[in-house]
Amino acid sequence: MVVHILLTILDVLTAFILVSHAIFGWFSPELILYNAIYLIAKGALFALKDFASKVDILVGIYMIAVSFDIFSSTALTIIVSVWLAQKMLLILFNSISKIFF
Repeated sequence: MVVHILLTILDVLTAFILVSHAIFGWFSPELILYNAIYLIAKGALFALKDFASKVDILVGIYMIAVSFDIFSSTALTIIVSVWLAQKMLLILFNSISKIFF
């Protein structure tokens, strides 16, 4: 359960970094690339059991495109960030419910 919470926190940081880079230009492309590699690796690790992990791989590929200025879309960035945020909320609520119930 601790691993799920850690991965959830990393997903939130990844979403924040992506949105901040796309909208404000705050973070370097290298940091976006590192977060993309994290998402792809995590997605590949759990892809056989989990549909959300397959989507994480696609999100990581999109983030690579953003980091190399190949393709970037504000709407797609918002969709990707909402995806990561809702996944974070679901995992967080699931973890809390296991603790208290």
